[in-house]
Amino acid sequence: MIRTLPLLVLAAAAAEITSIIWVGSLIGVVPTLLLMLLGGVVGVRLIASAGMSVAAALRSPVQSGSPLNGLGGKAAARTASGVLFLLPGFFSDAVALLLFLAPVRRWIGSWFRIETYTVGSADNRGFDRVIEAEAIEISSEIEPPDRTLR
Repeated sequence: MIRTLPLLVLAAAAAEITSIIWVGSLIGVVPTLLLMLLGGVVGVRLIASAGMSVAAALRSPVQSGSPLNGLGGKAAARTASGVLFLLPGFFSDAVALLLFLAPVRRWIGSWFRIETYTVGSADNRGFDRVIEAEAIEISSEIEPPDRTLR
């Protein structure tokens, strides 16, 4: 794998340059540059939204007790899609569009599982006791104890 990595990078760079030349010959130089700029903007927005969706998803299970199945893979696919959109060229944009599709993200997300345990569930590994308690709110000021020696 280490020996083929430089060849893969070289092939990807050649595919990017070829795609830019091909699209430029079809639609012209200015629309091609505008499309590449638009791809960069989409990439930045995808990376930002991936971070915000991960933060919201991590906050959600704490409040509702739902599992985070596939969250890591979905966030990684969205972030990788954003990074590929940032690269200049249209070959990487095509791969990014594939990663942005929901079925592909679900498929990648199925590789990663994050398990959570809630109090009282059978999977809790020794935490099967629930202790009920009551809280009392004290609304008045509490005076510090008298520190004088008697």
